[in-house]
Amino acid sequence: MECLLSGVISEGDLKDVYVGPGDDGAVVLRGDMAIVKTVDVFTPIVDDPYIQGKIAACNSTSDIYAMGVLDITGVLVIMGIPENLPLEISREMLKGFQDFCREEGTSVIGGHTILNPWPLIGGAVIGVGRKEEIVTKGGAREGDRIVLTKPLGTQTAMALSRVEPEYLSLMEMEEREREWIVNKAIELMTLSNRRGLLALRELEREVGKRVCHAMTDITGFGILGHGNEMARESKVEIEIHTLPVIKGTERLAPLFGHPLLEGYGAETAGGLFMSVEGEYVEDLIEKLRKYGCYGFEVGEVKRSGVGKAYLSKDVKIVGVK
Repeated sequence: MECLLSGVISEGDLKDVYVGPGDDGAVVLRGDMAIVKTVDVFTPIVDDPYIQGKIAACNSTSDIYAMGVLDITGVLVIMGIPENLPLEISREMLKGFQDFCREEGTSVIGGHTILNPWPLIGGAVIGVGRKEEIVTKGGAREGDRIVLTKPLGTQTAMALSRVEPEYLSLMEMEEREREWIVNKAIELMTLSNRRGLLALRELEREVGKRVCHAMTDITGFGILGHGNEMARESKVEIEIHTLPVIKGTERLAPLFGHPLLEGYGAETAGGLFMSVEGEYVEDLIEKLRKYGCYGFEVGEVKRSGVGKAYLSKDVKIVGVK
């Protein structure tokens, strides 16, 4: 989108915008109030329409949390519905979407539907907070360490769920393990990043200052793709030394041609990727676990003035159960 908008909008068009294209959400200010806006929509990746609705809601709301804001004022659902799709399936997707939103303390408040050859579901999400709560991709500092709040591997897990029965023997994996990998991915894709942000805010209240200098969430470009976004915006060098993955996906990813182990495996509703002041990383990981999150130290900010992220030559692959 940022590339497509080049030459379409001007600096003058954005004169009243605090954060514009290129971050996880756009931010406009009204006094000290920050209004955060984002939109996301995608095709189903699971067969169960209710679960798909929950995944879509988790994915849509995540960008608000990645900007540092907890209060979501409402969600406008966007749905594409094939003419031959039974309405009950669409309702089940909406029910899953709304149930997730309700758990987040918000609600679907409207939306828009279109006839479409394939199903689509997502939402336009609005959050509000204070200006000082906003966290962008561009604040990482030399000496920070990188914390990730979910393991990677959802793309590979979902591919496993679609393998035809006659090819399952090629996986060299028992049925119980296959089911576990798929179910773990669904668990992660419906685990709200609100929990990770709540853990961070609690720690910051205790220490009396901001300890997270930059943040994003890991989605379609993988940990290295989004790491590079942060590195460029922050003008720093980021080394990723650890890749925590859903246990088993490290073996499957090469079979499916997925670049998971190269840092570019696509994620859906992935974890928060935080650039945190070094001395507070262990405390943050402890807080994350208190809030029912994962917490992994996966990298560090090495130098200023570079604008690049990369994997260590001896990157460590950690299978997470």
